[in-house]
Amino acid sequence: MSRAAAVPSFDAVILAEARRIEHARRIARAWLSWQCGMTKPRTDALEIIVSELCTNAVRHGGAPVFGLRGVVPAEGHVRLEVRDGTPCAAPSPQCPGLLEERGRGLFLVDALVDELSGTWGFCDNGAVAWCLVPVQGEGQ
Repeated sequence: MSRAAAVPSFDAVILAEARRIEHARRIARAWLSWQCGMTKPRTDALEIIVSELCTNAVRHGGAPVFGLRGVVPAEGHVRLEVRDGTPCAAPSPQCPGLLEERGRGLFLVDALVDELSGTWGFCDNGAVAWCLVPVQGEGQ
């Protein structure tokens, strides 16, 4: 049996409240560590990515809940998805002013996914943000 078939996926529905983002991070961390066998540095980076994508779902989604899903679509890779259920134009990283308090989340997601040698984006209608990264980095 391949590792992809052996790793169970998960699908969580979480109240769209800022205080619930911590639950999403914990769910992702547990799955990545215990089910996928991902190292702590990679799990730490993905936990930040999940936090940023979930924050966007809470702030901009408009639905009472958001979804968090983790799957192993191919040997040696994990895919995390955040669904806010609100179709919109897919957002992109912004360049906020130095004194702006918000607007850097997707820039951070882009940098961390790149560091993990992965890809990320939004589905065509903008209601699902996703990232796909290798379980192990180069040289592991």
